[in-house]
Amino acid sequence: MSSLDAIRSEIAQIQARHRNVAERMHGQFVPYYRRGEMSIPAFKMGPGGDPERDARATSQKLMKKAAELPIDFFFYDLEDAAPDNADFKPWARKFIVEVLQTTAFGDKVVAFRPNNIRTPYFEDDVVEVVSQAGDKLQAMVIPKTEYAEEVADIVKIVRDVQRLKGYTNPIMLEVLIESPRAFLEAEKIAAVDGVAALIFGAWDFARTIGGKVTADGWIYDQQTVRQLLPVIAAAHGKDAVDAVTGTLPIRPKAPEGVTAEQMAAAMKLASTQLDPTIYGEKFIQAMATRERALELARRDAENSRAAGYAAKWILHPDQIDPIHSAWTPSREVAMAALRLTADYARAATSGSGAEVDGDRLADKAVIGTEWWVVRGGLKSGILTEADIAATGFTYAQLLRTAVTHDEHSALG
Repeated sequence: MSSLDAIRSEIAQIQARHRNVAERMHGQFVPYYRRGEMSIPAFKMGPGGDPERDARATSQKLMKKAAELPIDFFFYDLEDAAPDNADFKPWARKFIVEVLQTTAFGDKVVAFRPNNIRTPYFEDDVVEVVSQAGDKLQAMVIPKTEYAEEVADIVKIVRDVQRLKGYTNPIMLEVLIESPRAFLEAEKIAAVDGVAALIFGAWDFARTIGGKVTADGWIYDQQTVRQLLPVIAAAHGKDAVDAVTGTLPIRPKAPEGVTAEQMAAAMKLASTQLDPTIYGEKFIQAMATRERALELARRDAENSRAAGYAAKWILHPDQIDPIHSAWTPSREVAMAALRLTADYARAATSGSGAEVDGDRLADKAVIGTEWWVVRGGLKSGILTEADIAATGFTYAQLLRTAVTHDEHSALG
């Protein structure tokens, strides 16, 4: 054996060892796709109402409506959106179970949020909801986390309940990072098997560090945490989900004398297009405030997408479209990304490792970022199988071109 043969043998052994540590990127171990995640209260009742009658009717109407919204992911909330009252929490659990058992959700990702593991509510939240309706769930949102160990314990508890009930569907955990200690534990939390995402809880994080959340301060409020969470999550093949926008697009009440038809028309117009003699200055100003809130949601979502977040929290139905749009390419943008991927694949078969795209050189790294656009177009229905076929390549061929060699073994 020559000296080079010995070196080759040594290299083969080293490579075999390092192949066990493949490249990681966001979403590798997340079994679902979503652009926004909406919180739905599990208990809603007016003053003096009866929980069994009034709260059930109001709460279930609200929760069933979620199944009709154009949202990718929603969770029924037993924590902050349900009263911190031992008399009402049991009703909220019952309402969640009843809705889960009687509602068709289509391809939506359905989840719920229990109270945190240190509360007296946690045991019943998890045992009752998961045991009675766990087969309807894809995820759980875990609040007020402090340590990775508690996340691993919750994974075990959920899996044990599922096993006892005979449920085989995976229920992934999406873990809120809402305190400085949780942030320091974030990498360990992301590494837990069964965790799909880290969620930035901006308001509680500000509370725990004595900070502040401002409507205009996306880039600056808790910027270290906000910028690092997508990196930490992706390092373990998980997703990061961004916090809520600081303002809500509240729909103003119809002014006196304005008909339902006029009100419907107003909601489709910009505030500058509204006739003050019909709607009044106060209503027009309220509409301008609403427009500002929607624009902030859109801007925040675009910043989130650019920073590497997979989705953003939603609190109001009118935020769905501006937030989803950040992860939904236009037909023109999606087709351009698809064409560039196909051009690169074609060039690679003829001996070139790059394509010129306008004023940039599109090599494999660039194509990898364009592939996220293609993937978003396919997931949202902007691109179709016919569009893929028109490139002259199959989806599998384009995928193999776009991803790195580390992922080839997983493709077969």
